[in-house]
Formats: sequence, C-alpha cells, structure tokens
Amino acid sequence: MDVFEAIRSRRSHRSFSDKPVETEKIDQILEAAQWAPSPANNQPWEFVVVTGDGIRVKLLSILDRTRQTGSIELHGFSYVRPAPGELIEKTNTESPAGHYSLSFLKNVPVMIAVAGEPDPSIRQGLIDRVKDGYKYACAASIQNMLLAAQALGLGSLWFTFFDGESVKDALNIDPAKHLVAIICVGYPASTPPSPGRLPLQAKVRRIG
Repeated sequence: MDVFEAIRSRRSHRSFSDKPVETEKIDQILEAAQWAPSPANNQPWEFVVVTGDGIRVKLLSILDRTRQTGSIELHGFSYVRPAPGELIEKTNTESPAGHYSLSFLKNVPVMIAVAGEPDPSIRQGLIDRVKDGYKYACAASIQNMLLAAQALGLGSLWFTFFDGESVKDALNIDPAKHLVAIICVGYPASTPPSPGRLPLQAKVRRIG
C-alpha cells in the first residue's frame, strides 16, 4: 500500500476483532513514529505500549471515572462519538463527557500512550513563543503511526478523551511530560464509512 492510498483509506476505528496484533507490527508502527520530524530533531516523545489485561482494566476504570465526573481534557472531544444505542444517560455533571460511552475500549488489543516532553529551557520560560513545539512533534509521530497501522492492515484511533494526570500516574509517566494522546490499535471488526472532505479548492489559496 503506497502512502497516498494509506492516507485516503485511513479511518478512525472503534470496533476491533479479538485477533492479537503481532509484536512485529507494533514495532513497525513505533519505528514509523520515531522517524517523524521534530523541532531541531529533539524527538520529544515517549511511547508506552499497553497490552496486558491488568493495566488495561485499570486504564478503563480511570477513563470511565473521568468521563462521569467531567475531569477530562476536552481537546480531543471530537474523537469520541457514541456508537448506536450506546448513549449514556445524563449525569449531574455539566460536562458533555457524561453523554458518551467508552465501552469500545474494552476490546482494544493495543493502546499506545504518546507523551511529550517540553524543552527544559521552555519550562524555565526562556523560549515562550515555541512552548508548543513538542506537541506538534508528537502529532507528527501520531500521524505516522496511524498511516503505518493502515498500511499494515490494522485499524487505529487517535484518542484524547481522558484526564492526563491520572493516566500518566497509572502508566508511570514522568509528571513533567504531557500526555498528548492514546492511540488504539487492532485488527478492525468493520470499516467505518468515509467521513468525506470538503473540496480542495475550498481550503487552498495559491499565490504567485
């Protein structure tokens, strides 16, 4: 599968089969992530691969608890939509998080947490204007992961519906790092329809 086919055919999957994902394929996905561009080639990412049932159950408990309380990072809210028939009853919280089911996560074979480390000089406030550089680098590594998964016949999901501090603690991630996303990976049980895209000319301006 060439890169253009992988780009066009990639989908956000929330339904996975119980077929195990080969370690070799996970390693290929991580290798693709490692080759993403980053500012000054500082490679500010850390990848934590979660496959064991014990830690996965712990994560699901954390994710569901934060869904109910609304203690989440809403920057990834658009990535979670309820499956048919899975709308959750309203809770007393004012957060929209309480309306959404995370039950699909129970069947995700592999989760890869992506954490980014701000440059130490940025933490000290010396280069404030580039303080988000590590986030962009991690986003580039995530896109590489999603495309690699697609090329390998796997489904994936860029998931950011969580309380970062709680998940970092569960995964023993350095508190100074920022949990950017959790990437769900597995063999897809079905193929979601294309979400469609606006015409290219609606998003492009040409000068010169």
